Amino acid sequence: MSPIPSVHVGCDEMDKGAMSNNVGIGAMLLRWKCSVYKVVYREFLVFIVLFGIVSVVYRNGLDEDQKRAFHESQTFFDNYTKLISLPFLLGFYVTIVAGRWWQQYMTIPWPDKLMLTLQMYVPGKDERSRIIRRVLLRRALLMLTLLLRSISRAVRRRFPTLQDLVKNGIMTQTEKQCYESISPVVNLFWVPSTWFASTLNEAVRDGILADPAGNKLIMEEFLEFRANCGALWSYNWVSIPMVYTQVCTLATYSYFIACLMARQYTGPSSAVGAIDIYFPIGTVLELVFYVGLLKVAEQMKNPFGDDDEDFDLNFLLTRHLKTVHLGLDYLNDLVPPLKDDQPANNKDTRQQERVPNTQITHPTRFKTVSSKI
Repeated sequence: MSPIPSVHVGCDEMDKGAMSNNVGIGAMLLRWKCSVYKVVYREFLVFIVLFGIVSVVYRNGLDEDQKRAFHESQTFFDNYTKLISLPFLLGFYVTIVAGRWWQQYMTIPWPDKLMLTLQMYVPGKDERSRIIRRVLLRRALLMLTLLLRSISRAVRRRFPTLQDLVKNGIMTQTEKQCYESISPVVNLFWVPSTWFASTLNEAVRDGILADPAGNKLIMEEFLEFRANCGALWSYNWVSIPMVYTQVCTLATYSYFIACLMARQYTGPSSAVGAIDIYFPIGTVLELVFYVGLLKVAEQMKNPFGDDDEDFDLNFLLTRHLKTVHLGLDYLNDLVPPLKDDQPANNKDTRQQERVPNTQITHPTRFKTVSSKI
């Protein structure tokens, strides 16, 4: 058996999520990457500049009659901000987007169950059995890779052509020629699934897969894998209606355009204005919260892109390829021998087995009370 290669399957990436839960509040608030500051700083700067211009014009460029007209306009815009139920709109929108985002992640197929099923029902150690197992799993991963190339820009950059798949061992030259010979009238990511079924039938004919129940279970696992690939393609095809996204976007930005007038300091009669005399701290916090929610929803709508919080599909593909490589080529032969799990001192073990299971050996926690009166 060949020596096991030193393979590190992205330990840092796998631990990233768990480690992020241990970040302190101070460190979390000061982070720039994946932070709310990164997604709202443009809107923040534009709002502060425009708010300052309106404030300077009101304080220094208007006479008393113009200021009275400004007060009337301010009342109108203040009433407008009270009419928009922005928390309800954004809360409902973000809930839909976040639920869809998590469902997309849970739909990403993993080859582990298929690999274990193949190891169970195609157990031969001869070269023919090894080839069957490798080809079946490689074609399942080829289907997944072709799908991800069509929905993810990051995966497309990693494998820009089919020849790159051949160089990385995901596709053979013969499979590439067969794939290119098909007229691309639709997305052809599913073509390797037909090759998978043909290879499985060949294994049955050759007697390598002799158990009909095993054949059924292998196909069930592969059909689940194929169904998840189809679901991912459907998520990419059917998005959240643009009308709802436009409604939330227009409501959010029109709300803060109205705040440019409604939140201006015009005298001590306004409670909010009395606090935010020069810098509108309350309105700025509203902008960070509401625009931050809107921006987060926009990023989560397409988790297969290049944003900070998008799914790292390239890492996931690398993990699948290395896991299958280890599981089929090395760990399949590296199995510890079956031994009795008895302690080293068998004499003491036999003495413990002869002790009756009484209250002496297992004392109760509380004092026993007699039932006699």
